[in-house]
Amino acid sequence: MSLELYDRLRQGITNLSWRQAAGLFSFGLFGKILWSHYGILRQHKLPQHDLGWPLIGHTLSIFRDGIDTWVESMLKGGRKAVLCNYLFQHAVLVDYPVYLEHIHRDELDGKLSPKWVPSMATLLGKSSILALPGGKGHALHKRLRNKILHSLAPKPVLAILPHILSLTREMLDGLVAKTAENGFASFEGPAAELAAKVSTLQITAGLDQKLQERLHKLLDAVLQGMFSFPLNLGRFTDFGRGCTARREIIEIIKDVMQSPNLDHQNIIKDLMRTSESGEAFTAEEISDTVVTLLIAGKLTTADAMPALLVRLHEHPEWVTHIAEETLEFKGIEEDSFTLRTVRESLRVQPPVGGYHRVCHDPHAALDLGEHGRIPAGCAFAVLFGKTLRDMGPAFEPERWTPEKCKQEGNLAFGGSEPHSCIGKNVALLELQVFASLLCKDYTFQALDPELVMKSSNPVKKSYKDSLRVKVSKKVCAVVA
Repeated sequence: MSLELYDRLRQGITNLSWRQAAGLFSFGLFGKILWSHYGILRQHKLPQHDLGWPLIGHTLSIFRDGIDTWVESMLKGGRKAVLCNYLFQHAVLVDYPVYLEHIHRDELDGKLSPKWVPSMATLLGKSSILALPGGKGHALHKRLRNKILHSLAPKPVLAILPHILSLTREMLDGLVAKTAENGFASFEGPAAELAAKVSTLQITAGLDQKLQERLHKLLDAVLQGMFSFPLNLGRFTDFGRGCTARREIIEIIKDVMQSPNLDHQNIIKDLMRTSESGEAFTAEEISDTVVTLLIAGKLTTADAMPALLVRLHEHPEWVTHIAEETLEFKGIEEDSFTLRTVRESLRVQPPVGGYHRVCHDPHAALDLGEHGRIPAGCAFAVLFGKTLRDMGPAFEPERWTPEKCKQEGNLAFGGSEPHSCIGKNVALLELQVFASLLCKDYTFQALDPELVMKSSNPVKKSYKDSLRVKVSKKVCAVVA
């Protein structure tokens, strides 16, 4: 009977017209799209779910309103875990306290891996510390992390303080000149350039000025590619241009590795040699690590600095507090008005609000207690940015006492171990130097600081017109 049925089916298909065959193919393709989108709902004990439109899910909502606004809308009404589809993948949004209670132990035990959208995963590299699984049993991640933390410890970071001061003054004086010339200056561009320069101080020390400038432009192309559709058509697509720029950065890194200027203190030198903090790494591991550090250093503080300026503009009483402090940094996390203001700005408007994970075992579901289960093989997003904003809408730097910092001070830098931010010391010092110099030696004003969506970053809002500002030197600073 089955053979007869097969023969009839084959005969029926053979006799189809081209129009009928095309219709049947379209119907099958449409069914496959629907199944790939909604088939996950057959799983048991799912969290609350909202998958959005077939194929695209909620991607257009994110492009329209920004990822932070969209997350708030998905978790409204006290929801703690929601199964969604966005950026062309299924993922469960998980509130940070739920993650700590039900999943963090699995992360420490080495059962989870970072999960990135394809464009980001490709441009970071498979040996990037942001792509490697951490926790128990993952020796490469631990060894790489220990090596980098040794290079970015408070003492070596404080050693570059004079360079950070010089670069920050140069940037602020440039804003003064632009304000005098045009009546205003655009802040986001100079802030991103400063962040890029500081991020390279300990990474590619010894490069000549032209090569440093070339490196900064290449990083811009890589960042543009990370937020694009992963279609590599060379110079004809953002992703293709990002891949090309990354290859050129790798060549620069290889030249630094072979350069006689390795007597300069830099992270590449540290990664190349065996020391008390671990064995030397391969060329691929070093290249992926350096690219990651350059991207992370530029991206984080470049977003945080404009927000910090706006917060200071809105709260002049804290400008006064900061201006009265001495310009000394005995310790990067030594309690001060400046540090508290920086932390509160990062809380109110965190540069990064979450990260994605997936379980190593493709057949294992992750239990969230009363909130359901993350289906086997499904990614999930840990949303620590919402936890920071839930502390309250008011700007209150005084909340960041030393005791509060011990409890929740790392939330704005990627949350808890084993993946908390390795560049925290550089970012905190850079932001404190910026706030201190700005408040001490300059008067400033933010003009219409409205957050809007831009094509340069299709998932996160940034300031309209690149944040127009007016900056001038204080009379006492000019006299000094």
